[in-house]
Formats: sequence, structure tokens, C-alpha cells
Amino acid sequence: MNGVGSGGWRWVYYKMASGRVPVREFIDEHSAEVREKLFADLGRLVRFNVRLGPPYVEKVESRDFWEMRTKVRGNIYRTFYFAFTGKKLVLLHAYQKKSQKAPKKELEVAEERMSDYLRRSEKTKGRKERR
Repeated sequence: MNGVGSGGWRWVYYKMASGRVPVREFIDEHSAEVREKLFADLGRLVRFNVRLGPPYVEKVESRDFWEMRTKVRGNIYRTFYFAFTGKKLVLLHAYQKKSQKAPKKELEVAEERMSDYLRRSEKTKGRKERR
């Protein structure tokens, strides 16, 4: 399931080379209540896209991606994403927040996935241009 919002913006899952879709797996392993809230927040994200700001989203300091914040019954979930060509909001990584700042490990996972996505997108673009 990918969401489409106003002005043609949509969210897409980062997909690993192995075929795994980590953010979708994260969402699927949670209760219906958490899934419903995450999807509602993703709907808000595509509806307002890059214009959405706090308290829903915030740029991650010193990184080229953003975080969407979702609260459910005192639990806080973070979803890292970035805006990509073609009005795509690419969902990189999600986790349940347990500390004030995002742990370095979580940031590194999102950074690695973003680099991988961009690298593979560039390869795909190069193949299309050669045709």
C-alpha cells in the first residue's frame, strides 16, 4: 500500500535489494490501533507534503532526511523519510522512540537506506537514458 495525496505527492516504501520492505514490516508487526495512526499520519504527510511541519514532522539535524512523529497511548514512533524526484516521499526507517534524541544507530540505518535508494535509482535512470 502506497499513499497518494494532493498535487500528486505519494509515499513509497524503501525496498531493500533482497526484496524486504522494512518500514512496512515495522508497521505490520504493531497493533491495529498503531497501524491506523501511522497510516493516518502518512495520509497527512502526503496531503501536506513538504509544507507539513511541527509537531508532525521535523528535519533531522545534520541529515538530508526528515522524521514523522506519531503518538499512540503514550508511545512515540518515528518514521524517517526524504522527498525524491517525482513527488515521492520515500519511507526509509521506523522505530519506537525510547529516548529524547534519536539513537545514532537509528539515524545510521536511515542514512544507509537513503544512500542505497539514491544509488539504485541512479543506476535505473542510467539504464533508461541509454535506451
